[in-house]
Amino acid sequence: MTSVSSYPGLFGSLHLSSTDTTWLQGLVPTLVREHIESYERHIQQDKRRLDQRRWKLVTKRENVRVFSEQAMPRGSSGGGDGGGQGSASRTPRKNAAGAEVGAALADMPTLLLVGTIEGSLDDAMYGVLNPTVDSMRVKSSYVGDKFANCAVLATLERPTSRDPFRSLTLKWFEGDHPHIFRPIVRNRDFVFMEATGLAKLSSGEAIGYHVMHSVHFPEARAIGSNIRAHMAVCGLYGQRSDGVVDVFTKTTANPGGHVASAIAVKYASMALASAQKLIDCAHLKKLAWMVSRRMPSATGSGSGSTASSTRSHHSFNSRDANTARVCFTCGEGASYRRLSIPRYDVCTLCGRQMCSACKVTKELSFIDGNGGLMRHKMRFCQPCVSDAKHVSARAVACDEFATMRSEASARSYNYTTRLASPSASDPGVFTLRPSAFTS
Repeated sequence: MTSVSSYPGLFGSLHLSSTDTTWLQGLVPTLVREHIESYERHIQQDKRRLDQRRWKLVTKRENVRVFSEQAMPRGSSGGGDGGGQGSASRTPRKNAAGAEVGAALADMPTLLLVGTIEGSLDDAMYGVLNPTVDSMRVKSSYVGDKFANCAVLATLERPTSRDPFRSLTLKWFEGDHPHIFRPIVRNRDFVFMEATGLAKLSSGEAIGYHVMHSVHFPEARAIGSNIRAHMAVCGLYGQRSDGVVDVFTKTTANPGGHVASAIAVKYASMALASAQKLIDCAHLKKLAWMVSRRMPSATGSGSGSTASSTRSHHSFNSRDANTARVCFTCGEGASYRRLSIPRYDVCTLCGRQMCSACKVTKELSFIDGNGGLMRHKMRFCQPCVSDAKHVSARAVACDEFATMRSEASARSYNYTTRLASPSASDPGVFTLRPSAFTS
């Protein structure tokens, strides 16, 4: 089996041999299995305790904490270690594509993220899932990942209706710096394998995984003045109790160049801590999915079979609510101050009138017909926001990525130019700055 790049304009034609493909597909279960063993030791043997001599707290956000591994004195047993040495970066690499990466990560400290996020396992996995360029950009807009450019170089496994959270892709992205630092700090870029899916613990309980691991291929050279960085990340998500998801992630990163270890640890820990935004990301993506299905014209995403009936439903409710002049949610009568501008206080989804105290404003991301990322502030009633949270993440993922598969198959990427560096004019590379993000 040979996989060919979806974006040959970036590195020329990136061909993965059958050996490379087999190695990548085999690497994922190896890393996941090792990390599950580490997680189960942390839960069962260490009782979720960490050895404070070995693990130093770096940062904390809500219910997640990031620790940096410290050198242990000789002869120290190092109990409560979070499951042994950083397995994500220390697995032996027999393939040539992994030898350089293993060497780059060998002496870097391991970071460990532990904690909980509120929500369901399915929502966490839907928040993680981003197997296409469009979904990478949307996720970044919600989670806050900082990258300037991104591309999907090859797709080895796609989400399916039977396994909607499973994916295996080869990607490239370029990190971003604030404008003030760009003259003195060179951007980093990564070429990496990313995999998501569900596995099982020894107890048979479902566990979600998210793997990102740098790979080296001669064709995938560093772009322009960028410095090639490397990373190894393996994360697990498990349903700890109703409405609570356990998070257990190890990462090792080497930013390349002459960067102090403390700075590298700081930036890597900030990226890890963004895991606490995954559930919110999933909820916003589901809300945007509902809007795009009910009101396609509002998102620039085309039309659907329910569009006409939705517009009729919206007009009826808006007219009825404006006549009644009461808030649908709380039932309070309207006043000039509470319902002064109906078009601003009508739910985007159901069209019912809301008072200023009951409306919920959300900024949603959409991909328009030209491939641009749009951000829209939209107003919703609380029942519609609640409905979106409870929509099945599996069902949304199935619908969303089935649509993406059909759209991707309709596109053609025929490039003959081998680029020296990516630019916004290259249709194989998507530039997020400046329209989508500001530094």
